[in-house]
Amino acid sequence: MEITDVRVERIEVPLDRPLGVSRDRSMSARGAAFVVVETDDGITGIGEGVGPESYIIERIVEEKYAPLLIGEDPLDIERHWAAMVTDTVYKDRKGQGLSAASGVDIALWDVAGKHHGVPVYRLLGGPMEGSLKPYASDLFWQDPATMAERADSYVDRGFAGVKTHLGRGIDADEERVAAMRDAIGPDTALMVDMNCGYDRPEARRVGRMLEDYGVYWYEEPMTPSDVDGLAALREELSVPIASGENEYTKWGFHDLFEADAVDYAMPDVMRCGGITEAKKICALAETYNTVCTPHCFTTGVGLAATMHVMAASPACEWLEFDPTEFEVYEPLFETPPGIEDGRIALPEEPGLGVHLDEDVIGEYRV
Repeated sequence: MEITDVRVERIEVPLDRPLGVSRDRSMSARGAAFVVVETDDGITGIGEGVGPESYIIERIVEEKYAPLLIGEDPLDIERHWAAMVTDTVYKDRKGQGLSAASGVDIALWDVAGKHHGVPVYRLLGGPMEGSLKPYASDLFWQDPATMAERADSYVDRGFAGVKTHLGRGIDADEERVAAMRDAIGPDTALMVDMNCGYDRPEARRVGRMLEDYGVYWYEEPMTPSDVDGLAALREELSVPIASGENEYTKWGFHDLFEADAVDYAMPDVMRCGGITEAKKICALAETYNTVCTPHCFTTGVGLAATMHVMAASPACEWLEFDPTEFEVYEPLFETPPGIEDGRIALPEEPGLGVHLDEDVIGEYRV
């Protein structure tokens, strides 16, 4: 079997409701870059790389990585990962080059699963269990009453945890945390994501406030560049620290673990180096007795890739799940995931269990 083509399909989905995060920032659209790998056996693999600029992912994949891959055996996944990431003279240690390689890697694993006729998690050694525990990840910045109502609605749908995005000052943050905690009660996990919104002093003050509300984890309180500051914050606070969505490769996560900077490690499969590298990061987390809860706020392709990695790792907990009716989320699954008894079943189809529905992709193609 040989690779005959490697290309990228880009989409952009405008949002009816902007997604507000820390420091008055917001997103009015969500884009995606799907990597498509074709083979002479008629098997097509689908992956996704998170940029954030999808056009850069497209350029890197089609001009840098495709020439390395066309004519090669798609099942030599480790060798292709090395060719993209470590065998070059000038290395992309972090950033868009790794994101592009992640999308290619995911697509190659999809090809491998389809070739062998099994779900990808079977090739990774899983599953540990037949389902995953999700938390709802959609509580972006709005007025406190609206956020509390939305949080409560997700609990009603069966989610055991909800995550909110704050980071606009301690008073405004506390007003929303208090409203959400009152709405969902003391037994539902409330995760708080600051999207790198604070400096060290303010992160400390806000963290102490979050302790009073029994927050489950305190995510990306500061810039990911300040690993020492994150470690110091973790030492000072009782609320657990979560971080890693802006980190890359096992080497980057090794630095986080060595610094004792995180309680919950959050590799993004679409950024950190794909399924190949995410599996290794999970194993590394296990050696440091650190929980892995991968970051995943993307399309159905990225969700599927994340589910397969988590299913094969004993270090993993909590699947990040978008509970909204995002047009390119559940419709890309062969069997759309649903919550039953607070769990989401794993895909059973060969490969990732996803497809690029032409009607859906065509509507948002860039």
